[in-house]
Amino acid sequence: MFAQVVSTEAESDKLAGLLTFCEEQLPSFREVPGFKGFYLLADRQSGKVVTISLWDSDDDLRRNNEGRGAQARQEASTELGVTPPPIAVYEVVLQA
Repeated sequence: MFAQVVSTEAESDKLAGLLTFCEEQLPSFREVPGFKGFYLLADRQSGKVVTISLWDSDDDLRRNNEGRGAQARQEASTELGVTPPPIAVYEVVLQA
């Protein structure tokens, strides 16, 4: 399994919009081959936001990043005024 981790910062007044955006996007991601799950983590005081998406394989993750994922990041940037953050990819080597 592979994980994509994206870290960014959002003003506290934009966090609700980001949450709504993610909730609206999730149904289409659940249809993408290899999608295993999604987490949205937020520190409301600092404005730091981290997303983690889980994928069956590195290929599934990378195909998503070239397609639906790239589109969603661009939409989030436009709609929420969030700068597109860098993406980190990790292999999940232990799951408890």
